Amino acid sequence: MQVKKFEARTMKEALEMVKSQLGPDAIILSARDNNKSFGLVGEGSVEITAAVSEETLQKKKFAESRLREQDREKFLASSARQQKELIHKMVEKHVQKNQPPAPITQRRYIDIEDENEYARQQKMSEERVKNAAQRALYAFQEQEENFQQVRKAAAPAKPAARPAVVPAGDNDEIRALKNEIASLKQVITQFQHMPQSFVGSHPGADYGINYDLSFVFEKLTKSGVAPEIAADILTQAQETLPTLKLKNKSLVEAWVARYVLDTTKIVQNPTAGKIHCFVGPAGSGKTSTMIKMASQLVVRERKKVALFTTDTFKVGAADQMKIYAQILNVPFSVIRSQNDWSNLMRYLANVDCVLVDFTGLSLKNNDEINVLRSLLPPQGLNANIHLTMSTNTKDADAIELGRRYSVLGYRDVIFSGLDESTQHGTIYNFMKRFDIPLHSFGIGSRVPEDFEFATKERLLDLIFKITQFKQQDSEAV
Repeated sequence: MQVKKFEARTMKEALEMVKSQLGPDAIILSARDNNKSFGLVGEGSVEITAAVSEETLQKKKFAESRLREQDREKFLASSARQQKELIHKMVEKHVQKNQPPAPITQRRYIDIEDENEYARQQKMSEERVKNAAQRALYAFQEQEENFQQVRKAAAPAKPAARPAVVPAGDNDEIRALKNEIASLKQVITQFQHMPQSFVGSHPGADYGINYDLSFVFEKLTKSGVAPEIAADILTQAQETLPTLKLKNKSLVEAWVARYVLDTTKIVQNPTAGKIHCFVGPAGSGKTSTMIKMASQLVVRERKKVALFTTDTFKVGAADQMKIYAQILNVPFSVIRSQNDWSNLMRYLANVDCVLVDFTGLSLKNNDEINVLRSLLPPQGLNANIHLTMSTNTKDADAIELGRRYSVLGYRDVIFSGLDESTQHGTIYNFMKRFDIPLHSFGIGSRVPEDFEFATKERLLDLIFKITQFKQQDSEAV
């Protein structure tokens, strides 16, 4: 599926751009007005996000390639209905021309589109197995009866005075045969009560997902989305979309993409507030993310920034932060206790943002929790606490870290190392489970280029891998 953004002065122009580039079958995912004068040529504009399947886009390109230049201009200027009719006719004509002669007989191996027929065949298979097991049981019973009759006929007549003596060897052989028949009866009885299925289940079947949606379930889980979250999304798709539309892969994929956009939470104003604290485990990218954000605020937004650090545990951490502050030409200080805040903030009344780097702790015990709490700004300063995590963090570890750091009251989450992972669905998992918005993303090692504030479209792109992942250079406008 191809997803693109289009920006124009009016909605009509934007829709014409969608029709020209993606074709008349494109699906509009979102539309919004840019009223902050940062659109085209500094004026207000309209932004549309649209999607179209690869197959439909290829049909449009094929139709355009067969038209002459003057006919192509008429084609682009025509209405969406006329374009669809022309594309359909040209594709049908090409298919009929290149289609080989039909065979005398044609029979599909299995009709996966007919769910009732599938269920009927599975039930017939189970009945055949049960019948076969029942016949085998009857055969064993008949064999045992015949064996008993033969043994009675071959036994000598019993004298009236004393019973006949049977050799010990014969008793052992009969007893062994009886035990063997009894064990066979038990095996067959157990086999009859076992559910019989000879057809492999499709992806998502364990969660009650329809076969027609299995391709989306597999795509989401391969991107790192947790199976239970992917199943919840597709369960809602099953309940919302008509049964016939579930067989339209492009429509289903567009519905899921729209659902991800609607349920993704992002921070509306990521630079709001004066104090921004970056917390998280060691190696999560807190320091590099903080420096990238500080560089962006200084270089691109022309804001006055101050850098603080509380990391007095790691050797050289404070010195490294001091060097960064000198490069950016901003104030720098070390926080050793909560009492330092009142003195420092008195001298920073004219600073727009204060970014604070906290030491990386796992918070496995109360001592580490108390250390971080003792360094946090007082409640009256209303600081923004950002939890920073690496995209490479395993899903189970991310849940545990989110639970531990919840005692600090973080308001949002930052994910770093987007270029180092292919499982970007973990970002969506964390946001859904803890119901907190996304603040920003760290992409690589460059400062400040490899940093961006989170958007819904960016997360959708990462999960569906719509465009090839690359580091984006954002130049100041």
